[in-house]
Amino acid sequence: MALRKKSPPRRQAGIALVVIIALLGIASGILLVNVFSAAGLQNEKNRKDAEVLEKAKTALIGRAASDDNRPGSLPCPDTNNDGSAEIFAGNDCPNYIGRLPWRTLGLPDLRDSSGERLWYALSPAFRDNTSAQPINSNTKGTLLIYRADGTNLETAAGYNAVAVIFTPGNILAAQSRGTTAEQNNPANYLDTANGRNNATSSGPFIAGEKSATFNDRLLIITTKELMPVVEQRVAGEVRRVLTSYYTDSGCDCYPWADSVAEFADYDSNEGLNRGWLPNHALPVNWSGTFRPPSWFFNNEWYKLIYYSVAKNRTDDPGDCDSCIDNTLSINGVSGVSALFFMPGTPIDTLIRAPDKLSDHLEDTENNDGANDRYVTPTSQFLDKDRLYRLP
Repeated sequence: MALRKKSPPRRQAGIALVVIIALLGIASGILLVNVFSAAGLQNEKNRKDAEVLEKAKTALIGRAASDDNRPGSLPCPDTNNDGSAEIFAGNDCPNYIGRLPWRTLGLPDLRDSSGERLWYALSPAFRDNTSAQPINSNTKGTLLIYRADGTNLETAAGYNAVAVIFTPGNILAAQSRGTTAEQNNPANYLDTANGRNNATSSGPFIAGEKSATFNDRLLIITTKELMPVVEQRVAGEVRRVLTSYYTDSGCDCYPWADSVAEFADYDSNEGLNRGWLPNHALPVNWSGTFRPPSWFFNNEWYKLIYYSVAKNRTDDPGDCDSCIDNTLSINGVSGVSALFFMPGTPIDTLIRAPDKLSDHLEDTENNDGANDRYVTPTSQFLDKDRLYRLP
């Protein structure tokens, strides 16, 4: 009987090495798949959280711009988890932190990547209550948001947040979300990092780094983001009212302006063709189709809108003491009948002086107040002044 030859030791070692390499390759592949799967899962969670935060932000800004009573105002937070904004307790929201009132905003039941509803903090200056008036381009947010270090501000000076939206993430060790009371307590959803607690009613808040003790994500709304959209709403109303004034008031004219230098009453000064859009108009006061909405007066928008009418569109061109040319011009092109500016938000920490036009309009050609020649604002940033022309 023939004997089977044994493989040489060197060949056996080679086969074993190949097997070991193959096994290591398989293990590494499994490890890489797990790593990439975990990374992909986290990326998907981040994408979902960012998406719901943006939807909430867009809805809040849209709601502020379209509000019929106080454009620029926002609803109270939801403190009982029913999706609706709370009614006022006196002149204040019951709490200035709670869940996002998704029903009030006309949103679906938004959830973050952990299945939790969003949370929301509101600056009291923007609450939808008459006691918060005036709400206009001079109104600034009051909420402070710090970067992850807890020392440096995320919100620049003068542009603090109007509102903050949070995704709370999964439950952490120190939190409990079992009972109704626990579910309505922000401390069981929002976290603390570097001495800054996101569960406080008025902040300051923190955009912390994800860790075993912090998993909030947040998105802020600043006045620089909110007010340009609100101003577009206001500008539409002003354009409509001035157009109706010319056609329906019986004078075939636009109203006289109010003096920037003598602003105490914000009433039309007969013979003045440039200044503030008046609170009380001459030669015919606001009424009927050419009366601005009540919120325009209640929120003092007339104190911010610089306005000019051409000599040939005044009630009595011969009585226009301030007129230089028969028509207004923009960028050197004459023939403009009337125009107005929306001021944008104040620069940095500036508090606008009502008798200082340069605090409202940036371009020298527009803020000298000395002639009938204007230019398209140099800055195209949405939060800067905007020029609107009338026929």
